[in-house]
Amino acid sequence: MTVSPASSSGSLSSTSSAIDAACDAMTFWLRGLPEWPKHPTNPSGSVSSNYGATILSEADCVLHFARFLNQVGVPWEDQHLEFSPGAWMLSGAPNPPRVDLAIMPRERLLRANLPVATREFAIDAALEFALASNYWKFGSGGPKKIRDKVLADIDKVAAYLDRGLAKSGYVVVIEECDHRFPPGLEERTRTESGVELRILRQEP
Repeated sequence: MTVSPASSSGSLSSTSSAIDAACDAMTFWLRGLPEWPKHPTNPSGSVSSNYGATILSEADCVLHFARFLNQVGVPWEDQHLEFSPGAWMLSGAPNPPRVDLAIMPRERLLRANLPVATREFAIDAALEFALASNYWKFGSGGPKKIRDKVLADIDKVAAYLDRGLAKSGYVVVIEECDHRFPPGLEERTRTESGVELRILRQEP
């Protein structure tokens, strides 16, 4: 799927289309990844790796998602990892929490005459990522920890929307096995907070 470059137009619809296309492409890619032939654990069996050898961390998820964003038209230069706007960007308000990835056109940044007051400048999209690993199926623990993390990520991104710091907000979950997310969570998240929750399931 190809979309128009999201950040050159700066429109919410083009950014949303690019993120949706990247989600579709990454889901397809995830389902073709190789799993460990023998799942690695520590000698006692209490600590386990993730699904396979391609994604070893949440940062890997962000890295590959950014790659797919670029493939559907979002310039590398408009993607910002671990984005945390400081006093050089926003005046008159505490700094917001850092997000894993921000989409923000260079052209708008250059024209913005920073710093500006909160709500006078909004990034195109704020994104948080969660790796819902299958480690607990082979070691210790369970899915509740990641479910709690996803809810905290939703609250963080919702704060960006509530304060006018982002035009759109997303939480992208890479789910390596069933983490028992409640039915209808994606729609409820959108309705209650405005945040778009995308659960990219490795298992069809």
